[in-house]
Amino acid sequence: MATKLEKDITRESTVLSEEKEIMVTLTADQKILMKLKGKRSGTVSISIEELYNQLSGSESSKNNVTVKPTKKNPMILLTDLRAHNAISGGDYKHIAHFDGVIRNLIDSMK
Repeated sequence: MATKLEKDITRESTVLSEEKEIMVTLTADQKILMKLKGKRSGTVSISIEELYNQLSGSESSKNNVTVKPTKKNPMILLTDLRAHNAISGGDYKHIAHFDGVIRNLIDSMK
């Protein structure tokens, strides 16, 4: 029988990223924290429930989460890209073509 997660547990993984080990912490508040060994910043976290729901494909994981692009993570949602394309100053032919490409990508992900 497993014990309850009531205090933080930190382990060093054998997986390397940027030539540094990844430190994994399971916290008492039921989150998983990861950061590169020797770095003070760059910690990422996710709740255990959210991770489980995402991996299992359960309904609660299908809520839309808006992620704002940053310098370190320049990702943008396809719907946001489509909206920016619609108000761009390009000519109609190219805007319409690019909109079709984005719409097909969005439809293929459903």
